[in-house]
Amino acid sequence: MKKFFQFSGTISGTTLFLRILFTILLSIPGLIIVISFFTNYIISEGIIDMNNPEGFDQAAFQESIEENPEEFFSNIYNSVSSNWIIALVISFVPAIWFSLASYYKRVSALFYENRKNIFAIYVGFELIQDATSFGILSALSFLKTPFSIISLIILLFLIFKNSDIEKDDHEG
Repeated sequence: MKKFFQFSGTISGTTLFLRILFTILLSIPGLIIVISFFTNYIISEGIIDMNNPEGFDQAAFQESIEENPEEFFSNIYNSVSSNWIIALVISFVPAIWFSLASYYKRVSALFYENRKNIFAIYVGFELIQDATSFGILSALSFLKTPFSIISLIILLFLIFKNSDIEKDDHEG
């Protein structure tokens, strides 16, 4: 089990694809925590009455958000506690670590001599792409679509490019 999370060895494109699918499974606990947070918020604000859950009026809820979105998001922001943040970090760290180890192993299989530099460039590009997609780097928002296309091309390259290593000789 330890070898799956280590930054050593190589993997094939098929194994990378399967590891990406497994990363999605590793993210499920974090998604459950996010859903639990919003459910907790909605119930604590009295938007859904647990005594009469059928009385929930989604149209009225949506209308109240549209009337004053700043207040709604301010209330959500105020309901975030350190416990929620710690739980989210703990739940997503294994998925992020496993994903980074998987990409490192695949880059090692394709570019063994320059693996560290190429992996650093890849991670840096993905961070910039994510920050642009989420609006953190709003100055680069015009690059959202090209970054997404380039990211998809890189992923397809990593999955489908044959390495010089035989399929059965990968150690990862």
